[in-house]
Amino acid sequence: MKNKIIALFIAAIGLTSLNSCEDENFELTSPEGSFRITTPLNGESVVLSETTLTNPGLSITWSAMSYTTPTSVSYTVEIAKDGTDFAAPIELGTTTNLFASFQTGDFNLKCLMSGAVPFVQTAINVRIKATSGTTGSQPVYSNSITYLVTCFGCLNQYAVGQGLPQSGWNWNNPRTLLCDNGVLSMTADFLNGTNDTFRFFTTEGDWNTGRNYPYYSGLNYKIVSTLVNAADGDQNFRNTGVAGKYKLTIDSNNKTINIARRTLTSGNLDLEPTSNWLVGAATPGGWSWAGNNETELGQVDTGIFEVALELKNNDTFRVFLGNNGGDSWGLGDRNFPWYVNNGYTIDSELANAADGDSNFRYTGPTGVRLFKINSITKVITVD
Repeated sequence: MKNKIIALFIAAIGLTSLNSCEDENFELTSPEGSFRITTPLNGESVVLSETTLTNPGLSITWSAMSYTTPTSVSYTVEIAKDGTDFAAPIELGTTTNLFASFQTGDFNLKCLMSGAVPFVQTAINVRIKATSGTTGSQPVYSNSITYLVTCFGCLNQYAVGQGLPQSGWNWNNPRTLLCDNGVLSMTADFLNGTNDTFRFFTTEGDWNTGRNYPYYSGLNYKIVSTLVNAADGDQNFRNTGVAGKYKLTIDSNNKTINIARRTLTSGNLDLEPTSNWLVGAATPGGWSWAGNNETELGQVDTGIFEVALELKNNDTFRVFLGNNGGDSWGLGDRNFPWYVNNGYTIDSELANAADGDSNFRYTGPTGVRLFKINSITKVITVD
């Protein structure tokens, strides 16, 4: 009987101790009230520059979030493209402070990942997520503000489709479009059958990130005429030029999509011998071969050369036949009289400059145009 009383006494002590532990270590806490972003103000803007990568791209402050029981609070800054309702937020960083600053280089990349359009002011939503304790529990979100961001550069993109025989409609071997300061490019084999279509994607493996022909035409891109809307239900791209290897370029700075035949199997594919080249004050690079100043007038189909480029009103240019990677003045050229003497019909917006070299003079309005030489029908057009 004595032993039984002792056992009951010990059990009672154990229950008391357990209740005491619950009171000390397992006291529940819950969010109390709300908190807000204080700076920047809704609608403020920033222009990001690659020349100041370590400068702040976003500096942000907010008020504190309270919980019913004192606890450590962590804050995570999240962004998302305006209109997405934070369906897939991108985290910038986490802190226990009530402020944070993010350098231009990293912030620019995160904005591009969220869907910001390079060199175009894009509305990005910003919010703060507060969590309690060391396990990041009980998330509470601040108000959301709109931050107007102009990004630079671009992210690599991808292309798949039956029209790209090395890829097909799967993600086993997508074609990668490499980014260089707003210009995406890839060299790939292209087919030209009725069902040989393809599409661009911003994220590898994600079918929901596709960009079809209407996406670009809706943004007023000038697209080389041999790349057409396949009208296949998904309105993909289709190449109507001869099947073969081409370099494709998407320039988001000037809103152009170009394609140029590639016949080289080794060496520098950027100096394609089947291409012509435009040099002159009317073209983006002026009268210079330095860097990439010359404009490739690529072969888009048999005997057809075409390029989308900005032409400047009342300025001149000439067609050159070769490019050796340096000053290529002596590799052959053709001026306005050469084409006239060889029976070409020339667009009314092009004239003989009568400048001593009889170059072409562009008389149309300054803007992005499609310049095309059809050496089969002997027609030169500007569209």
